[in-house]
Amino acid sequence: MKRIPLLIIFLISLSQHSEAQLPVQVFAGHESIEYNFLWFKDVDQQGRISLFNFTFFDVNYEDEAANFSEIYQVGTYNFNKNWGIAAGGRYTGGRFVPLVALSFQVQTESLYFNIFPSLQYASAADELQYALFGLLFYTPKINDNWHLFSQLAFEPIFNDQQHLFTYQQLRLGLEYKKLIQFGIGANLQQIGIGDDFTFVENYGLFIRKELY
Repeated sequence: MKRIPLLIIFLISLSQHSEAQLPVQVFAGHESIEYNFLWFKDVDQQGRISLFNFTFFDVNYEDEAANFSEIYQVGTYNFNKNWGIAAGGRYTGGRFVPLVALSFQVQTESLYFNIFPSLQYASAADELQYALFGLLFYTPKINDNWHLFSQLAFEPIFNDQQHLFTYQQLRLGLEYKKLIQFGIGANLQQIGIGDDFTFVENYGLFIRKELY
């Protein structure tokens, strides 16, 4: 977790030299605190090639072994405004997992949704795995100053035989003048299946700021 301050500095610097969106979020739960960053940008003017990065560090207050982090980063070639093909990888648990994926994206004034059904190779287990990373924001207008803010991030992972791991990050709150978002949230994890199934819960509050 010593890399977190360096990553914050890097992302802030990046936001000052690009037109990409860079929301920075802190979620303080009853079990752990999470630092969360999102970055996505079209590389060319036509929007044919885009980059996407979703990064989070979840730090448990008492048990270092329960810490969890992921850097999900892909480059996408977009066939049209909705569909594309992506390649990149996940960095989690100290390992890089390469992947290829389809990309489906919908973006309007109040809705952003991107989903990546993917095939990835986990070298540690020497196996192909199947994953479905998704990210959703819905921010309908309440009045001139306020919007509802809701967010869902999720990622189930399977191999040929069973469910391996899934997480969901849920946020619900308010947005003030598109300057800051805040509210309640939950981070959930489901690990394994059957007798080895584990369910992890973390509930708390979040605050979020978009940098440009």
